[in-house]
Amino acid sequence: MSQAVAAGVVAGVLAVFSPAWRLSRGWVTLAHELGHALSAIVAEGRVRRIRVSFDTSGVTEWSGASVERRIPRGFVAWWGHPAPGALAVGLAVGVGLGHEVVTAAILGGLTAVVAVVWVRSWWGLVVSGVLGVAASLAATTGESVAAGVVSAVAVLWALGGLRAAIASARHVRRSDGSDQAVLAEVLWLPVAFWAVTMIVISGAAVAATGALLLPVLTT
Repeated sequence: MSQAVAAGVVAGVLAVFSPAWRLSRGWVTLAHELGHALSAIVAEGRVRRIRVSFDTSGVTEWSGASVERRIPRGFVAWWGHPAPGALAVGLAVGVGLGHEVVTAAILGGLTAVVAVVWVRSWWGLVVSGVLGVAASLAATTGESVAAGVVSAVAVLWALGGLRAAIASARHVRRSDGSDQAVLAEVLWLPVAFWAVTMIVISGAAVAATGALLLPVLTT
């Protein structure tokens, strides 16, 4: 089991810190947009579609009365960058508790639902389809494979989410339409403040994911 998790961790690290990042970032973008979608539902909005483009950019379109209110708009905008890390922690909890097969099955099932209900771009369907199939197959193959696949996705989302948050903060401007810019517009505090909060939470998610997977690696 520990060898499978170790292999998954290595795969996740390589996916973030290698030329493969140009491709693997698509899965981080999917998690990012899922954060917007789920927070929109919490804010009593309706998610209309998620688009993930080949250049790894993404957008979540939502509607409802809350779109016009400052706090709900800010809430939905904020949850993009921290979402990959939050999802990573959830996956790591599953592995840490020894429920890697169930976690893989849930990951595969939820990804399939997201793809069918919300994703409306061809590359988004490719990204979600690959993830859903991989997780579903892992769930039916055995504990070791499931642990490896779930760990790889957890590390990819945790480290990738942090890398994306840092990269976004370097280039963000108040009027560029980014999540930080939306937050600065509706909740007044400067873009730098919101960028820092996203980086801090994403960094905490990396630490939490590592702490949850480490005991499995050492057993």
